[in-house]
Amino acid sequence: MAAKRLIVVVESTAAMGPYWETILRDYLDKIIRCFGENDSTVQNSCSNVEFALVSYNTHGCYSGCLVQRTGWTRDPDVFFMWLSSIPFSGGGFNDAVIAEGLAEALVMFPNSQSGDPNQQNVDMHQHCILVAASNPYPLQTPIYVPQLQNLEQSETIDSFPGNRLYDAEAVAKAFPQFSISLSVICPKELPKIKGIYNAGNRNSKAADPPVLAKTPHFLILISEGFREAQGALKVGEGYSNSSESEK
Repeated sequence: MAAKRLIVVVESTAAMGPYWETILRDYLDKIIRCFGENDSTVQNSCSNVEFALVSYNTHGCYSGCLVQRTGWTRDPDVFFMWLSSIPFSGGGFNDAVIAEGLAEALVMFPNSQSGDPNQQNVDMHQHCILVAASNPYPLQTPIYVPQLQNLEQSETIDSFPGNRLYDAEAVAKAFPQFSISLSVICPKELPKIKGIYNAGNRNSKAADPPVLAKTPHFLILISEGFREAQGALKVGEGYSNSSESEK
């Protein structure tokens, strides 16, 4: 059985602080427990499910490290401890370095090339959840992003050999190429965060995916390839679709 992996990429600025308890309790807790429930009777050391955390901040002298990462753990309790211990500080009114956070997660996953990069894989085993409270840094920055070697130049992530400048949407486009689902959780309905989701799910059959938010003004977009997360949040049961509520 293929190993299942989940990386949560979290903005660690002060902007996230007021919302973190709600996000952790109402969304991440449910997703993580559902993701690992098939291995609930297995010893942690033998579990087939692995978790990791990436945190990112902003540019500026009042922010800490731009990006930090943990190792992998098979113990969900250890993972919850990591999530509960994130220090939220800095940021101010700056845009967050989402591109760097996503790129760090991308290189942590073992390279798992999709058989057909033009077809959305609906049975994925590697997943990433972006948790953001700020807009992405708008300028392209030098970031290492792995690329598939057998793709036509027109199929790469809007880049060319030697170019290492990317923004958040450009990095997000690489996820489906490596059979990694990308979902987003945002305590605000930020169009640029939805744009990152769309970039990472560009081949999705759903033109307008359901917004699985039971908290007002939250943006919760779960990739169709992350079935466990969709099941955990019970699509259509107690969760609102903001596009319908606005009609």
